[in-house]
Amino acid sequence: MKVLSLPLFLFTIMLNPPLSLLPHELLYSIVENVSELPFKDKVLYNLSLVDRAFTQCCQKYIFRSFKVDYRRNVSKKLNTAKKILEDKPSFANEVRTVQLAASRNEWLFNDPTFTSIIQLLAKSPMPPHDLHFGGGPFISFMIKDPIFVVQWLAKSFFSQSLTILRLSQCENIPLPIFLICPRLKEVCLNQVGATDKSYDKFPDNQCSGREPPLLEVVDYCSSHSLIKQMISPPPRFNTPVVLWSNLRILTLTPHEKEGLACLQPILHAACNTLEELYLTHLYVRGCRCRIFDRLKGF
Repeated sequence: MKVLSLPLFLFTIMLNPPLSLLPHELLYSIVENVSELPFKDKVLYNLSLVDRAFTQCCQKYIFRSFKVDYRRNVSKKLNTAKKILEDKPSFANEVRTVQLAASRNEWLFNDPTFTSIIQLLAKSPMPPHDLHFGGGPFISFMIKDPIFVVQWLAKSFFSQSLTILRLSQCENIPLPIFLICPRLKEVCLNQVGATDKSYDKFPDNQCSGREPPLLEVVDYCSSHSLIKQMISPPPRFNTPVVLWSNLRILTLTPHEKEGLACLQPILHAACNTLEELYLTHLYVRGCRCRIFDRLKGF
């Protein structure tokens, strides 16, 4: 049993059993605090083995995110995840976020094991609503076939469940990725490049005939090519790809001239709803300066 990596206050509690007598609210509070620690995955796993009282609480956080990263053992990890979800289908109900961070991802959307995992997640009463495409250190997430990826997403549960889309260090991101997700509310873009401006090769059902999502939260940095297209789509689109008229929170990096140039049209479109505007530093995204709060009152 590994307990040395746990915080001191947890170790102290373990010396005073039985934990089963603790209120569920306290157990969940302990696990929630642990989930915010560095190396939380390892700590949560250890804590789940310390006492059965913590097991169920920890599982909700351990299985909250399903991640496919850029490591070499991706296939092995997919097989392990598939086996776990098949043995314990209830674990699929805990998954809220899917993170795809494999740099060479052209095989992923055709992989039968990954497809099986997505099908298992689709059976959840509340399928994952948060999708993250992202590259690794010094590696971009390149979409080789954007038309196929949009088709794949449109056929998956994401087209109806997705409310949060996070793109980081991504290249060749197509505009229809927003149109196929009508419930999308939050978009985070960090070092994202857009697909070519023509979209002539995209099918009509990906560029028209869909209701654009009403965004409420947008955060962008070094992603001006995609933001420009989101504001003013190419002629191939006969409707907006997103609507800015319901935007409440906007975060951007003022050090970028291209990105800052997109601010005015967004403010104009969201003048009646925008409540908070944040300016962040290019290299310290965690530090945000609130410039205006409750803008709607002005």
